[in-house]
Amino acid sequence: MMGVKKFLIGVVLCNGCLALCACTTGGLWSLLNLTEPAGLSAAIASKAEAVGRQMGGPGGFGGEMMDGYAGHMPQHMGFHSDSNLVGTGAPMMVGLSNESGQDGVFHLSYVSSQMGATEQMMDVTVAGGGEVTVQMPCSEIVGMGPMEMPGQPGCHLADGQPVGNAMSTPGFMGMNYSCGEEYAFRLMADINDLDGDGDLQELIIMSQAMEQFMKVSFPMGMGSMMGSMMGW
Repeated sequence: MMGVKKFLIGVVLCNGCLALCACTTGGLWSLLNLTEPAGLSAAIASKAEAVGRQMGGPGGFGGEMMDGYAGHMPQHMGFHSDSNLVGTGAPMMVGLSNESGQDGVFHLSYVSSQMGATEQMMDVTVAGGGEVTVQMPCSEIVGMGPMEMPGQPGCHLADGQPVGNAMSTPGFMGMNYSCGEEYAFRLMADINDLDGDGDLQELIIMSQAMEQFMKVSFPMGMGSMMGSMMGW
């Protein structure tokens, strides 16, 4: 039965987003008899795994909306060889939208194998009510603020107020975007109380990845679908 479950989850998820295919015990390696990543791909895979561990659950990226992912993220997010890295892929664009009444400095973070496996940071100022699009190297992972620290500042407003990154669920190449495409973040009021604290006026930073997960037609997003299929 476990072999059937591995096959099903591989077909359902790998068809649309290879990055999630290693979500069973033994992962993609035992399913497809692949070799463990090495060198740069291993370093990128390790970082992706560390970021993936921060998804869902109390205090995790996406909070309860991502509970289906908590503790069940893949071991290597699909970066199992150098051929799965960005390589010489075209630069990507990142759109930053500020729906607040103040100017804000977005703390854009990313990991691009073109620059190694170290998390990089880029501060971008966006006027209140404005939008800015920046070009950056195609990256395996894109986030806002520290990628392994949900709840830390992802933006600072002109008056010094920090805006947390809890709803800035990091995006992964091959799952949420591709090289040459545009990825986006929005600084906005939490009108739907996504963090469940009852404050509809507080500001949050919504990532494109978070919006994509929320659009999946399951009560708790794609994580719920994964959980129900795997018996979590």
